Amino acid sequence: MVDIKEIKSIEIVPYTLMTSSVSAVWAFIYAIFTLILGLVPFVISPTPANSAALWFYIASIVSSPVTSFILGVLQSFLFALIYNLLVPKLGGIKLGLEDLSEIKSVPVVPFALITSTISAVFVLIITLIVMPLVAAYIPVISQVMNSLPLNGTTIPAESISAFGTFGVIGSILSIIILPIVAFIIVFIINAILAVLYNLVAPRVGGIKLEFAANADNMYEILSVAPIQLALISAIIAAICGIIIGIIAIIISAAYGVAIVGVMFLAGFTIGFLVSVFIVYAIMALIYNFLRPKIGGIRLELQ
Repeated sequence: MVDIKEIKSIEIVPYTLMTSSVSAVWAFIYAIFTLILGLVPFVISPTPANSAALWFYIASIVSSPVTSFILGVLQSFLFALIYNLLVPKLGGIKLGLEDLSEIKSVPVVPFALITSTISAVFVLIITLIVMPLVAAYIPVISQVMNSLPLNGTTIPAESISAFGTFGVIGSILSIIILPIVAFIIVFIINAILAVLYNLVAPRVGGIKLEFAANADNMYEILSVAPIQLALISAIIAAICGIIIGIIAIIISAAYGVAIVGVMFLAGFTIGFLVSVFIVYAIMALIYNFLRPKIGGIRLELQ
């Protein structure tokens, strides 16, 4: 039996700790992989350039996981916090769960609405930080431009003033426009992904999760089935690759080089299928490995 459950809240600390830890472990694995690849040119030709590159790869074994963890903490904390603040106003993500173990469907509008709103808030925060800095440096840039000769003459003061005014206005407009654009783009993309999930899940099976019930409708995700998560994610990614490839064929055919579009179609489809399967399978395995040690993600489901 499929029950529609709404994620009313995300427990911030467990979510932040787990997602940032998964990112750090994944970054460590990727750094090891790049180090192995970096050893090949060094062994073949131990030049100073290859040696420097090798030391960079070695350093990234430490720097990449640390950086990923720190950025993951910031991103995950804000995501969970914003989600919990928005749910009472917009409603949360809804999941069609069969026996509280398999996600059979994802209602499209609630998923797209909350995720696109969170993305818009993220963009708003970034623009509120970045754009005032840009506006603050515009007078400095204007002075530098005014001091530079242009074919023996300086730039007119009116042009410099117009540049400064345009920059300030542009910064203000960016704070307004960019979050709206982010909302629209993320809403469309996530709505498409939810539709594809609902089409694919009945045929190949949905994401399988093992929940443990706690007090006050809180449920901890004990484990994630790696193959099922990787399979459905890879199939959805491959479908997206096919869509992108078809668009590439249409565009390249208009220029008389349809073969280029066919190559894009094959590359995107196969590339997305293989890479997404590997990445999501590894991420599920990392989650299952870390959960007994640091605790799993906890969600309030109603």
